[in-house]
Amino acid sequence: MKAHKTTLSVRELQKTIGQWKSRKITDSTVAKLLELLLGMPAYMNEDAVYPVENFYDISKSLKFKNARFLVEAVRQSGAFGIIPADNVYGMGSFYSCLWKEKEKTDDSAETLPVKLPQGDIYNIYTIQDNKNNISSGKTSAAEKSLETARHFFHLINENPIQKAQVFTPLINRFQQEEGLTREDACLNLVYLVNELLVPYFAGQERFMKSTYAGRLCWLNNLLKSAGGQRMQKDAAHAGRQRRIQKLADMRSEQRNNHPLGEFEWTDKESGLRFYDDPLEGVVNIPDEAPPRPGAGAEWNVLSGKWGSVEL
Repeated sequence: MKAHKTTLSVRELQKTIGQWKSRKITDSTVAKLLELLLGMPAYMNEDAVYPVENFYDISKSLKFKNARFLVEAVRQSGAFGIIPADNVYGMGSFYSCLWKEKEKTDDSAETLPVKLPQGDIYNIYTIQDNKNNISSGKTSAAEKSLETARHFFHLINENPIQKAQVFTPLINRFQQEEGLTREDACLNLVYLVNELLVPYFAGQERFMKSTYAGRLCWLNNLLKSAGGQRMQKDAAHAGRQRRIQKLADMRSEQRNNHPLGEFEWTDKESGLRFYDDPLEGVVNIPDEAPPRPGAGAEWNVLSGKWGSVEL
C-alpha cells in the first residue's frame, strides 16, 4: 500500500497545526492527530482508510481515553476525510488525504459549511394552535409578541446574508467548542433561538415598537453581552443533556439485542456488533469475528483473534 501524497511542506504542516490550535485542540492531541495524518498503515484497510472496527485499537495505541474521544478529535481537526455511517460514532471510517484522494461524498469538516440545513430551522418548535382566537379577534398581546419574535427569526433564516452573519457563526462556535457534528451544532442553535431568544424578545415591550433593523442590531449586541453568552452556554448545556439522554436510550435498546452470544450485542439499525470495555467504552467487532467467548475477551485487530479471556 502506497501513500497518495509522499511529500508535505513545512508550511503546510505549520498551517495545519495552526488550524488545530485555533480549534482549541490540545498539544497532546495534536501529536496524535499528526501520527494519523502521516499514516499508520497497520490500522488501515486495503483502501487506505481507518475503518470503524479499528477505532478501538487506534485509540489504545495513541492513548486516547476511548474510541469516542478519537472520533471527536478527528472531526474537530477538519483534516481528515470522513465517511459517515449509521452507528454509535456516526462514522464508518476516516482517512488521511496524504494516503487517499479526497472523496466528494464524504463528511469531511475541512472547511466549515456556511449554510444552514435547507428549510425552516423551527421544525422542532411546537406552536400552539390559536386559530380560533385569531379568527375571533381574541389574540392576546403576549401571543402577538411571541409570533412577532418568531417571525423576526424566520426573516433572518430566509435571508442568506443575514443568516451567514448571525446564525452561521453561532453554529461554528457550537461545533468547534463542543466538538460536535454539524447536525448537533444546528440543534444547539435551534434550542438557543426557540427556547431562549424568542421568549426573551417576546417579553420585551419595546421589541414590538422597534424596526427590523433595530431588532437586528439589538440581537447582535445581545449575543455579545454577558446575558447572551449565558444563553449560548445554556443552549450548549441543553444540547449535551439531550445527547446524553439519546445515547442512554440507544444503549438501553441495544442491550436487548445480542443474537450471537451473551457477551456481545448487535445494533439493530446498523448491524454492527460491539461489546463494552470498562476503560475504552464501546468497542466494535468485525463481522467475520467468531462470537465473543467471554466477558473479559478483547478483539485484537492485528492478530484477528480474541485474546485476554478471563475465566
